Amino acid sequence: MTPSNSSNRSENEQAEAVLSGPEQVADSKEMRKLIGLIERYAVQKHATVAMGIREPDTDTIKCVRRAVENGYADVILVGNVDEITRVSKSVFSEKPLPFQIIDTNEPEEKLVSLLMSGEVDAAIRGTAKAGDSLSRLKNACDIHEIHRIAILLTKQGNPYFFAPVGIDEGMTAEDKVKFICLGTHLLKRLGVSPCVGLISAPTAAGKAESEIILAAMKEKGIHAVDYHMNLEKAFENSNYIIAPNGISGNLIFRALTFLGGGDGLGAPILMDHHVFVDTSRSAGHYTKAIMVASALSKKREHKK
Repeated sequence: MTPSNSSNRSENEQAEAVLSGPEQVADSKEMRKLIGLIERYAVQKHATVAMGIREPDTDTIKCVRRAVENGYADVILVGNVDEITRVSKSVFSEKPLPFQIIDTNEPEEKLVSLLMSGEVDAAIRGTAKAGDSLSRLKNACDIHEIHRIAILLTKQGNPYFFAPVGIDEGMTAEDKVKFICLGTHLLKRLGVSPCVGLISAPTAAGKAESEIILAAMKEKGIHAVDYHMNLEKAFENSNYIIAPNGISGNLIFRALTFLGGGDGLGAPILMDHHVFVDTSRSAGHYTKAIMVASALSKKREHKK
């Protein structure tokens, strides 16, 4: 696309330029290397990762099998041992099973307990209930807000970080500023230079909120650009996309993954001391979520 001449810029675009400075573009080569980097971290750390299980099926167990075979983690399945064992026998011919099972009818409670006690290095929600898992996590960590950042692969295989995706997240400018600060820290931790693209509502309130966010980012030295409703441009130039709120973010994420042929790698909850990766029960691709959880864990890399 050819950039518009500055004399023809809209009032919104002029405000954007003043607040965010010259437009920068995310390094596509850097982002394409990201998935390989995450995979390498996962294999090198080979963390112990717990996964919540309710109503196990063969697809879920096959995802676990791939994670184990790829060397991403030692996996512990948390759920009803009889149900998990019965389904697993149709996937694994070998005995014993190459993962541990912790028997419980309350996987949400046990999953958080294992994480908080340090018995596991990281956890993923898997097919455990979302509401129960996240509320128990908030209580255990004594936090009032959850900040999840989804890792998204487009149909073309290009990775992006995307937030908010929880329907009650990102409802204020202040919350989105937190999302950006926490998310850019994660990107830098993975060796990626953050380029934040805001999607904002075409309203007076949307414009005012965008100006608050961009001013805060300028003060913190974080590059951010408001692309308004131009989602295509945001994905073209950014590597971390911020939706107007969690409801619209959830819809955009689902459209890109379920209808657009993309893929989700899970949504790490951004916390200081624990690694918990949220997953969608309908997505079903838990192999990559296990990979992400192991890669982000605080466990030190194996010495070969």
